[in-house]
Amino acid sequence: MDKKKKLEFIGKNTDQYLQIQKRTLESRLDKIDLSKDKHAEIIKGETLKNVRDKGLSLLGPMGDVINTVITWNDDINQNINEAKKMILLEQYFTQSDEHSIAIQQLQSFITNPQGNTLFNKILRIVDDSPPDPELTYHLSNVLKKIIEDGNFEELFEKHKYALGQIERLTPQAITIIADYSNWPPIRLTTSIAFGPKVTSDFYMEFTTAYSQSKSITDTNKIKRIQHSVVEIQNLGLMYAYRAENDMTKCQLTDIGQELLNYIN
Repeated sequence: MDKKKKLEFIGKNTDQYLQIQKRTLESRLDKIDLSKDKHAEIIKGETLKNVRDKGLSLLGPMGDVINTVITWNDDINQNINEAKKMILLEQYFTQSDEHSIAIQQLQSFITNPQGNTLFNKILRIVDDSPPDPELTYHLSNVLKKIIEDGNFEELFEKHKYALGQIERLTPQAITIIADYSNWPPIRLTTSIAFGPKVTSDFYMEFTTAYSQSKSITDTNKIKRIQHSVVEIQNLGLMYAYRAENDMTKCQLTDIGQELLNYIN
């Protein structure tokens, strides 16, 4: 299997990849003979600082275990991160009709000091999350918008702020924001309002209406949606207002709308 196919497999089948590699870790650990560990008494007389200073060799076979686990994890983590970044860029190019133009624009972006900083910010968001097709799709939209806007120096602070807000959101919350055009109206039995704007919580009613509109009945999924709605509301990205026929509508705030322009 060539590297590209390997990374595609890892990105789309991360759980399966980890289970396969688990056998590699088990095989390596099985080769370490802990029965010959004669370093326990030595270690007791050492401070933690001395152990760190003298290195893992002081730990004998247990040091081999630690080193094996760390090395295995570094290799796996590097492969998974490469796979996620490859998928991000593939999705970015998929959205372009002219790949030659997309490549040229990407090159200009990552060779610009401000652009390179923004690019690495996007990659950090990818790195900090498990492989998630929806998240990488949204981030490919973000990448496309920033590149097409150009003027990286002038728009740097604006883009940096938007990426900071996106970084605070879970993938589920980003997906709900991206689906803004399909937010359903809700009915509140009781509410507190200041003028037309509802100031009391509305996340339970919104979660119920949104889940029903998506034909979602799984309890655990509904709980995750509710958690994301609370997250969006607490970050000041959505609000509710009284509409006609005793209904309530939910809208994105100005900041929420700005993020929508990046991810949708």
